[in-house]
Amino acid sequence: MRDQANRQALNQSQPNSSVDPFSIPTVFVVDDDREMRESLELLLLAETFQVETYESADAFWDVFHADRCGCVILDLRMPGMDGLALLERIAEYDHGLSVIVVSASADQEEKLRAKELGAADFLSKPYDTKKLLTTIREQLSQ
Repeated sequence: MRDQANRQALNQSQPNSSVDPFSIPTVFVVDDDREMRESLELLLLAETFQVETYESADAFWDVFHADRCGCVILDLRMPGMDGLALLERIAEYDHGLSVIVVSASADQEEKLRAKELGAADFLSKPYDTKKLLTTIREQLSQ
């Protein structure tokens, strides 16, 4: 099930819109923790980023399109498809997304695997907000 932000983003991209939604760099937040997702969404909106949130890797994968550009903030440990499985799927495509993995309890092997699968960065929860915002800006500018 999509979050309210996803429905709003999809509604804004209806055919009557003069802006191609695939051309707008978007920060996709994929985290099963509702409070984490909502607080990150508020932070990113305050920083004027285009944001879409997803409560699971499966929900994000359901709407994944390789032509979208932006940055994915991805939690590793989630029910259903986990973050590494989603990274594996994304890696199969030529895409315009940078992935920043965030996790409270990842081990070295998981961090290495995330990097091998193309993660641009790995931040431990709780992460430094300034570092996260700087990393997002760097990834969106590439």
